[in-house]
Amino acid sequence: MFELSIAERHILGNPRMVLFTVLSVALAVGVIVVLIGITEGYRENIIENTVENAPHITIGPKEGEDYIHLYRTVSGMASGSPGVIVASPRVSGMAAAKHKNNVEGVTFIGADPVLEDMLLRVRDDVISGDYGDLRYRRLAAVVGTDLADDLDLNVGDKFRITRRDSTLQVTAVGIIRTGTGLDRSLVYLPLDTAQELLGEGDVVSEVGVRLSDIYAAPTVAADLNERTLYKAESWQEKSREILEQLDTQQIYSYMFYLLIFIISGFGIANTMIMIISRRTKEIGILMAMGATRRSIMKVFVLESVILGPPSALLGGGLAYVAAKLIGTIEVPAEIYIATRMTVVLDFGTFLYVALFAVLVNFLAGIYPAFKASRLDPVEAIATE
Repeated sequence: MFELSIAERHILGNPRMVLFTVLSVALAVGVIVVLIGITEGYRENIIENTVENAPHITIGPKEGEDYIHLYRTVSGMASGSPGVIVASPRVSGMAAAKHKNNVEGVTFIGADPVLEDMLLRVRDDVISGDYGDLRYRRLAAVVGTDLADDLDLNVGDKFRITRRDSTLQVTAVGIIRTGTGLDRSLVYLPLDTAQELLGEGDVVSEVGVRLSDIYAAPTVAADLNERTLYKAESWQEKSREILEQLDTQQIYSYMFYLLIFIISGFGIANTMIMIISRRTKEIGILMAMGATRRSIMKVFVLESVILGPPSALLGGGLAYVAAKLIGTIEVPAEIYIATRMTVVLDFGTFLYVALFAVLVNFLAGIYPAFKASRLDPVEAIATE
């Protein structure tokens, strides 16, 4: 096919044009892949934080009450529901922790260590010490990594935790890293110790429930609401505003990606038009030698299509390098829910973006190719 040979010769004979076109599309591909990766990474962080670092269902007090008094009954009913792995009664509250001359505000959680580990897989996040010591030592605590640093606290150190008029001296038996903002304030206590600190008697703040199927949470929560008359909320309901915000953000993101590709397409089209203006005489000679208008159009369309795959591959390489660099950036866990930026590079995403890039190259080359095929051979040859 002579059109392909001519297109290849044009490409090899104009490296500056090739570089400009390839970089234009590659940057568009790289930017879009990275932006999609950041969005997906943020979404995954939210889901992971919600699903892995929080109960799938949270059963709270009845309306007008601050605590659950009959929590053993509620836990038993929840445990008997289909698909429930475990139900863990929990006490939570705010307090102050002091070690040496350091004082920090903390969020304490009191629970049965065995049930809590089944609920949130706490042991997987412990980086030093033993979470299981909470079972055997009443005045023991497991603290978040950042909180331990702020308090200058190591495993085995004693520190004081105060809430209102109640003060307890506890021993740090473990340090935990959840990868979330909780690392700066979290203190795990045995259930009865937390109840003593709370000062409200034998009550809990909530009952956390873990399911075998996380997406069954709304159905199970609705059933528990009817049977227990307590307020059971699924993780989807508690995170509804964030999830809806992510969906809305995704729509705007796709519009932004489309705009990037349109700008890139105009750049390619402009480059191709400039090339045609410089090759007017050559086009006229080809037509005088018998090349049809269709063949002329095919030459320039092939040029733009040939440059698509290398542009997409280069864009993928740029996206990979950028993702690795972005992954080293530390961010406030309170805002981003993770301590570092997360970029999810999915092959499917890259494939879709690459195919779209090839399509943009093709569309961007149609108008310049059509313009070239409409030239009058005599006028084209006479052009200086």
